[in-house]
Amino acid sequence: MAQGLTYQDDYLVGGPARAWVTPNFRLAEYTRPDGSIRVHRELVAAVQLLRNALGRSVDIVSLMPAGHLGRGRDGLFVWVEAGDPAEVVAAATRLARDGSFAHIEARGPRVYLDMPDPAQLPPLVAEDALARAIEVTAAFETSGDPYLQVTGNFDGAGLSFGPIQVNFGTGTLQEMFRRYRARDEAALKRCFGALWGQWQQVLALPSRSRQVAWADGLSRGRNKADFDPQWKAAFQAVGNTPAFRDETLRYAYDVYGRKLIAALSWLDGVCPIPIGNFRCLAALYDLCVQQGSLNKAHDAIRRRIAAEQPSDEFQLTRIAVEERGRKANAAWRADCISRRLCILEREPVEVTDTGRSARRDNPYLYLLRNVPVKQMARYLL
Repeated sequence: MAQGLTYQDDYLVGGPARAWVTPNFRLAEYTRPDGSIRVHRELVAAVQLLRNALGRSVDIVSLMPAGHLGRGRDGLFVWVEAGDPAEVVAAATRLARDGSFAHIEARGPRVYLDMPDPAQLPPLVAEDALARAIEVTAAFETSGDPYLQVTGNFDGAGLSFGPIQVNFGTGTLQEMFRRYRARDEAALKRCFGALWGQWQQVLALPSRSRQVAWADGLSRGRNKADFDPQWKAAFQAVGNTPAFRDETLRYAYDVYGRKLIAALSWLDGVCPIPIGNFRCLAALYDLCVQQGSLNKAHDAIRRRIAAEQPSDEFQLTRIAVEERGRKANAAWRADCISRRLCILEREPVEVTDTGRSARRDNPYLYLLRNVPVKQMARYLL
């Protein structure tokens, strides 16, 4: 998504006109009448979040000041149109609560939006930070809305579902649906409709292997990566239900959030540099999802910290994710490291290890705000 774009001090300043800056906006849309480009990456992210919130097209109609609006705010403001300006203002006002926007003002059909001072961006609340990290990690594995992902038995796990791909093979799918049922059984029944009784029989099967075999019989397409359409629709109805999205986030917090806290605690004991920036936390969260923990790399991390004496949280995080990545299977080492560094740097990073190269990209890099996270440990503990 970010390949070919040029940034200077967090301002987007160049790249191919048709390059995607975020999932719904190309670079050409941020180009001024004189052909120049200068827009802060946090504003670019905020405009995409506005489009997500509205659920419809948003047109960037001007990047030039008008009257007092925009004066002295070069690269930090934008004029947009997206239908009813009152709805745009309402959506932008909700986003302003997490610091996406600082000033919002309607002028006829257009709405003026600017962002906070880049040097004083407000922190993210822990719940929002973890929700964003989950989406970034999910985008490495799947495309589209991560809550609607339904994957067949291509990997022996039977059936995988949602942003953290809970599945029959690990028992996580069964646990997730126990939580869904406790949260709102009536809504869950509505999602499955006539399939509800059969789904209860599947969950009651005496072993995971039997459940995997059931899912294998309904897996479709190349390498069995797709799933029976009727059943897929039922699972996607679950993924579209707000209460079940919330429960999925809570499960992710319970499982991977605690792994993240364990990793942060161990790093603090080895090198007491506080890690609180969202980019660092998101990279370590991704590591916990894919590799479980830092345990296999403890000795290597200690040696490298002693040799390099990192001076900030970004250097410390880089050491941790690189050394843990090097403990992966040789076929996946470059991929693991490139994936974490892509998060940390907010752009694709090419990595070569054991003769293999990887350059991972992610369409949700715009979610990676360069801000601290408030009360992360307190939220997860």
